[in-house]
Amino acid sequence: MQKVLLLVVLSVSLLGCTHGLEPISVQPGFSGTVRFISAWPPPDSVHDIRVVAFYHYPPQNIIGDVLGGNAKVYPPIGTSAPAFFVDTLSYNFTLDSAAVFQYVVVAMQYGPNLLSDWKVVGAYGYSHGVGSPKSVTVKPNSFISGIDIDVDFKNTPPTPGGTSASTASK
Repeated sequence: MQKVLLLVVLSVSLLGCTHGLEPISVQPGFSGTVRFISAWPPPDSVHDIRVVAFYHYPPQNIIGDVLGGNAKVYPPIGTSAPAFFVDTLSYNFTLDSAAVFQYVVVAMQYGPNLLSDWKVVGAYGYSHGVGSPKSVTVKPNSFISGIDIDVDFKNTPPTPGGTSASTASK
């Protein structure tokens, strides 16, 4: 009886599997949490905030890279900004394929000019404005979590080609 039952179970399981062993496919990407560890600037100086992942460091043309699709933005361009004046912000980038991002930052729009009033207020690899950019390598079929960024509005990393938030005029 046991042999018959085993034969039935094996037959049923073989009928349901026609592709052999296939690797589990995972949408490549990465995620993390932005932690705001100091008081936010005054409300009239926060127009937008985004997480931006650049393929190159330093970016040669920040606005051009973003508008040209040479950087990933969370939330994506054309969608509403995340909530301001929060303690944390979770973000998630899904990708079409493997990629290396050499510079992952939190950028804040501090004035009304959408094309120029931006500064880096946090970057992966920095803590309290000190450190250096850390790259994120996403391999095929892998999703990386824990790419966390601390934002200390009083001690920000330098903005490539610009000033840091602690010295920029508002």
